[in-house]
Amino acid sequence: MEVSLNEIKLESRHVLENLFPYYIYDMSEYMGWAPSESGLFTYNADSLDLYWNRSDHFPFFIYVGEELAGFVLIRKYPENESVYDIAQFFVLRKFKGKGVGKKSLELVVGLFPGKWQIRVLIENDGALIFWQSAVANIVGEHYEQTKSIDVDLLMHFLSFEV
Repeated sequence: MEVSLNEIKLESRHVLENLFPYYIYDMSEYMGWAPSESGLFTYNADSLDLYWNRSDHFPFFIYVGEELAGFVLIRKYPENESVYDIAQFFVLRKFKGKGVGKKSLELVVGLFPGKWQIRVLIENDGALIFWQSAVANIVGEHYEQTKSIDVDLLMHFLSFEV
């Protein structure tokens, strides 16, 4: 399975905006978000502006072959700008459990060598297991796992360097 990352150019932003409600839907399991009265999972699309207006934010589509498989949004962490942070990560269900997410992490950290962190909601046990395995595939046991508050949520932090 050939996995690749493609930088999301401004002219393709609408595709990310179309995918984002699926990410919101997936996260609603842990965040308790409900759909709007019209049945849609909505978000403020302006929140994505940073990925085209700032040099420390990096948006990518994930592809499997020629097929769109998800997205990964990278940023320098606001609390520590020496650290790369996965702000949002989404793989379509069709590709889950097939190594697409792990390969995507490998590709993205290869593009940005340095210090990294991945934040995982405390309630999301499945994501924590995935990220522990994905990080270990890259750095073995050379990562640190802690718990800390991010904005207003207690989260797992996986920290490592490549």
